[in-house]
Amino acid sequence: MKLLPDFSEDPRERIGDWPEVSLADLVGHLDDELREPLSHYLLECQSLVTTQSMADPLDPARGHGVPTGMSSDGTWVWSAYWGYFVREYGIAVPNEFIDHVRSRNFEPVLLDQDEQERIGSELEAAFSD
Repeated sequence: MKLLPDFSEDPRERIGDWPEVSLADLVGHLDDELREPLSHYLLECQSLVTTQSMADPLDPARGHGVPTGMSSDGTWVWSAYWGYFVREYGIAVPNEFIDHVRSRNFEPVLLDQDEQERIGSELEAAFSD
């Protein structure tokens, strides 16, 4: 299982050793032609956990429209807000993740119950240390 990093601007409590990056440092670094297909993939893959939305840390006037929770495609796991920030701000995504999504032709993945349970167990083990 691979994890997209969390953002240091996320006001929620940190879980385990989840890596952090500055959201502001990544704004505008994604090629424009990737914004729509990549945000679609990130937003439409399997939701593992859905929680209350949060305020946009880059533009609080937008209100609480940023999705939170966790999503996965079976290989990668990410905070649900990645899709929002890719779509709205063109934030940079690791090249390894982009290559992975391209290899899947940007087709969102829905996981069966066994896959969801496997990922949940892996996440629990990773963050229980």
